[in-house]
Amino acid sequence: MDITPPHFTSAPPIARPAPKWPKILGIIAVVFGAGGLLQGAFVPVSLAITRTQMRALAEPGTDEARVNSYLEMLTSISIYSAIASAILGAILLVGGILIIRHRRTGSPVLQIWAFLKIFIGGYLLFRSSALTRVQMELMMPTDSPGSSQEAEMITNVTTYFMWVATAFGLLWLIALPVFFLVWFNRSRIREDLAAW
Repeated sequence: MDITPPHFTSAPPIARPAPKWPKILGIIAVVFGAGGLLQGAFVPVSLAITRTQMRALAEPGTDEARVNSYLEMLTSISIYSAIASAILGAILLVGGILIIRHRRTGSPVLQIWAFLKIFIGGYLLFRSSALTRVQMELMMPTDSPGSSQEAEMITNVTTYFMWVATAFGLLWLIALPVFFLVWFNRSRIREDLAAW
């Protein structure tokens, strides 16, 4: 009697399913990138509205030179903000498209965007906060003859809330960039990118 051992064939290796993160992160990047481009396009409209409002809301008797100085600073930061938003939006849009198409270059593009967004966005945020302080001084001057302790208290409370809003604005500003920096430096994600 001839006994032959059963023949076992090794099971083929199970292919790892294609990751879903490139499509998800790519779409997020494309949406936010397009938003950045739109934000840059709407800055002139916002600037025109703010200029009109500021002239109407400035405290009666406010020095016209101070109002004009504020409006010059507003125009300057608005132009820088529009240019920065458009450039950062374009970089984010390109990075998102590259990730959706499974191009390795998408990772460094999005990481470069993240660094630029943190530094340029942070700079513009703090410049805007300083500009808001000047605006508040023009709208509620505490050194005018009829000013009272109530006006000073309102100014102090407003300044406090402005700093809180700046802190939350900074957290919102860095959330996506920090996420991208952490995400693209994970070993599993680097392996996925290397397989493209």
